[in-house]
Amino acid sequence: MNYSIFFPYEQYRQDQEKIIIQIEQASVDKKNSLLSAPNGTGKTIIALSALLPLAFKNKLKIIYLCRTHSQNARIIKELTKISELLKANNLNIKVNGLSIRGRNEMCLNEVLLSLKLKPRESMAVCGDLRKNKSCKYFLNLLKKKDTHDNLINLAPELLNKPVDAEQLIHFCRDKQLCPYFLSKFLLKEMKLIICNYQWIFNPFIRENFLQFIDKELRDCILVLDECHNVIDMATEVNSDRITPYSLRLCLKDLEMYRSPSDMQRFVNSLLNHLARKKKTLREFEKEIDAEKLLTQVYTMMRFSNLNEFRNFITDLQDFSVSVHEEKLANGEISRDYLGPLAEFWVKWMKCYLLDNYFFCYNIRTNKGKSAISIEIVALDPREIAIPILKECYTSIHLSGTVNPFVYNNLMGLQNSGKGYKGIVADSPFHKKNIKAVITEGVDTRGTNRNAPMFKKMLSKINEVLFCTPANVGVFCASYKILNELVNNGIEGITIKNDKQLFVEEPGLSASENAYLVNDFKSMANSSRNGAVLLGVCGGRNSEGEDYPGDHMNSVVIAGFPYHLPTPRVEAKIQYYDKVFNNQGWNFAYLYPAIQRANQASGRPIRKIKDKGAIIFMDSRFKQKSKWISEWIRKELEIVPDKPNALFQNLKSFWNLT
Repeated sequence: MNYSIFFPYEQYRQDQEKIIIQIEQASVDKKNSLLSAPNGTGKTIIALSALLPLAFKNKLKIIYLCRTHSQNARIIKELTKISELLKANNLNIKVNGLSIRGRNEMCLNEVLLSLKLKPRESMAVCGDLRKNKSCKYFLNLLKKKDTHDNLINLAPELLNKPVDAEQLIHFCRDKQLCPYFLSKFLLKEMKLIICNYQWIFNPFIRENFLQFIDKELRDCILVLDECHNVIDMATEVNSDRITPYSLRLCLKDLEMYRSPSDMQRFVNSLLNHLARKKKTLREFEKEIDAEKLLTQVYTMMRFSNLNEFRNFITDLQDFSVSVHEEKLANGEISRDYLGPLAEFWVKWMKCYLLDNYFFCYNIRTNKGKSAISIEIVALDPREIAIPILKECYTSIHLSGTVNPFVYNNLMGLQNSGKGYKGIVADSPFHKKNIKAVITEGVDTRGTNRNAPMFKKMLSKINEVLFCTPANVGVFCASYKILNELVNNGIEGITIKNDKQLFVEEPGLSASENAYLVNDFKSMANSSRNGAVLLGVCGGRNSEGEDYPGDHMNSVVIAGFPYHLPTPRVEAKIQYYDKVFNNQGWNFAYLYPAIQRANQASGRPIRKIKDKGAIIFMDSRFKQKSKWISEWIRKELEIVPDKPNALFQNLKSFWNLT
């Protein structure tokens, strides 16, 4: 059994077979592999063809980790083609798979959905609903489970082949069954499981997940799709915060369930402290001296030392369990507020002297309202990543834009006790289908953000719109730049070119944004000359969305997408300087910015036959061009700061006379 029987296409694309063989051998050798390959290379089918022989031979599960539902659906589509190929060739090999989502996204229970909980709270409430026999969907599923030795027999025509989560949810809604637990009960039978990164990288979720699939991590092959996203995610799952809102909920439980007075005094003191800080802080983020604040907290509680405070937090954890049990006995929906508060301070005491954590006050503004929090910010993704990469059977990391040097360092691929295989694939796109330019004369750093600069940008964007048939994406370095383009007249320029403007707004729900993007795409086939999507680099429309064909023919990266140099970014730079040989600025500040630009720049060219123009509209890209994705960098041209120079450069590409 080798890769060829799992490859469902008549012929291989450029270098595809060679890459499959390399990954297959590296996985047999239990190495961590990194494949950096542009869209159109066929990374998904490369990974599946290379890994399935090993999975069957050694009775391993493949856990395919993704970020978005559309990525999940793409993997199910490829797996279905493999399954159909095996059936057509009369091979008695069953390739089944299931894409799963989080509890909140698969749940049908009206009570739980109405509460709009975070994942961990949802888990607790779901558990209570099941214990109290208050969820009809779960009860119906248990009845079916009692009458079927194998739940695949519930719907063999559906479940014996690769199944997307959306299909399973529709089936369960029709049969009044719980899709979340049906998916979990089916996991044991699946050769391939597609899920979000959190299922493996969040320690709390991983433990439960591995129990359901009936495998240890050492018996799993991990595939990390769009792996550049994992760096931030690995630090986010290792960070924590408390807010006045969460503290008020804690206080309510403490009062209602007759807690010792010192627990109420503790929460009240934290509330008062945050209220004072919110009034006096002059910046939206301020570093905390973690040891000093910890001393203030236990002194305020009249404890003489840290051990006494540690014992108090243990008592708070115990009280949280007793509150939960009392709520459950009363038939109430139990949300645990005290447990997370206790865990926050346990983590603080564990980390307050470590240099790979940053502690701060943070003020966020949403819809005109500001909220303060105290945060523990993890700085090093390796703390979460290395134990996982060390324990799993083998792993393969896939991305079209990742910088192998940076990723290898930040994820610790060569510090996990396994060998390493790095593969950089050549671009499969024809040179005639790619136009990539950097415009001179535009610089969006703070001192240059004035009306003349934004007018110049709009003049150059006008040249792009005039040349480009159908749709154009303009992804700005920030919402500030986006708003300046709006204020300086981008809508007028769009109308002048017979296109319609669609503007991405912060705070849009997933469904609202989906309508916006679908309406934008539909304009590619309208009687008008297409549309313009104005968004931001790093947003869901510049990273998680594909625009093949005429859905986006040109993309403008408006400004260099550095984020604000906040105290946490400064802390990360200092820490990375220490542990990565003075690479702090490159790894913590430059790389995330260029990664956002690289992601946005690849939106128009998704398939082999796509044709697209990529315009980097900030002269600083010229200085940092070596960080731009290689497949784009090879085609880069510099356009001088002259009237109509951009038009002259683009018109022949779009065959304008």
